[in-house]
Amino acid sequence: MGHTGSMSTFRPPRRARVPLPVAKQIAATARNVFKARGFQQDHIVRHWPEIVGTSLSGLSMPEKLAFPRTKSNESPRRSEGATLTVRVDGPGALEFAHQEPQILERINSYYGYQAVTRIKLVQAPLPLPKPNRKRQIATLSPSQEATLQSETAQIQSDALRASLEELGRRVLGSQKRPNRPGTRRR
Repeated sequence: MGHTGSMSTFRPPRRARVPLPVAKQIAATARNVFKARGFQQDHIVRHWPEIVGTSLSGLSMPEKLAFPRTKSNESPRRSEGATLTVRVDGPGALEFAHQEPQILERINSYYGYQAVTRIKLVQAPLPLPKPNRKRQIATLSPSQEATLQSETAQIQSDALRASLEELGRRVLGSQKRPNRPGTRRR
């Protein structure tokens, strides 16, 4: 098959379809969810601990940001800020209400203008934090430890040897144990 000289028959090679990174897909979905709840950006939700402080962020979470309605021909007035609805755990509601002026000041200084003029507190339980799913690392048996020591004995650098031994302990300690005779893995 030779080249016929016609450029119209030349086709560039097809590119393989590369899947989008999961983070981009999640960000797009989360953006839509935040917009439905009144948050044009997710900044206030992501930076809530920085805005209100760690003690109050553990007792509360922003739920909704509602801007005042305006007539279709009327432009929104900058002086009318939004109402931020915050879910507060029962005991923290009093403390949150007491510190409301300071919290409003922190939120507005974060945005750089008077974005929020009112906070509406909703007393409700907060969602439970997700459990830490880190795998427990078992301690090595004396024979495994001896094997690991002998494998790394020739390494000259103490720091490198210690790092590799720690890595070996984590790998060997996190492996699933072999089945005992007479048992089945499910």
